[in-house]
Amino acid sequence: MLNNILVIDDDPAVRGAFKLILEEEGYCVHEAESGAQGLEMVAAQRPDLIFLDLRMPGLDGVETLRRLKNLDETLNVYIVTAFATEFMDQLKAAHEEGLTFELASKPLSASQIRNIAQIVHASKMQEAHRASHHKLVLTLYVVSLNKETRRLVEQISAILAGIYEPGHWVFDVVEVLGMPEKALEKEIFATPMLVRDIPKPVLKLLGDLSRMSSVMAAITTQSDSSGVQTIII
Repeated sequence: MLNNILVIDDDPAVRGAFKLILEEEGYCVHEAESGAQGLEMVAAQRPDLIFLDLRMPGLDGVETLRRLKNLDETLNVYIVTAFATEFMDQLKAAHEEGLTFELASKPLSASQIRNIAQIVHASKMQEAHRASHHKLVLTLYVVSLNKETRRLVEQISAILAGIYEPGHWVFDVVEVLGMPEKALEKEIFATPMLVRDIPKPVLKLLGDLSRMSSVMAAITTQSDSSGVQTIII
């Protein structure tokens, strides 16, 4: 379960907006007015999700990101900024260093803020599913569920039910209407194309889904004798 969210931003109005929106969804939201304070809070208690501003006095967002990842490289960090172009070279350098993060443009709507939290929650649920040793875990991210997408989702569910025993597979569909862009210039954070061995009927339908503009990504894990594999289409 996604419980703790940290908002690092020097603007109290921005922090207050995030807090109001997310607490209505049942999340526990903490606020930091600077990068230094955010680092202290993360060291005391690991948050499940961090919203991070870029332009701040003292430590800017990129340096704060670098120090956050030094504390825990698995932290989920969403950089939320209106100054991505100004910080583009620094962001690209951070990416080349291997620092993982997502990028969203200010201002974010309430639905976009909720959707980001929902995506991170779905990811944590997927990890929990893997820990339960399901043979197949499929998470499909769609912009919106339209008639055509629903039909293919039903077909995939039927095929999985025919291949795997009950309790050995999980199929989650996450609707992310209004999700902000996740890529920088030149798509350096674009979702990679990676395919491993999964049941051919499922792979065929995933291929059909990947050609739909309403589908963002399909992420699948499958356990075998060599461990868990990840498939991103």
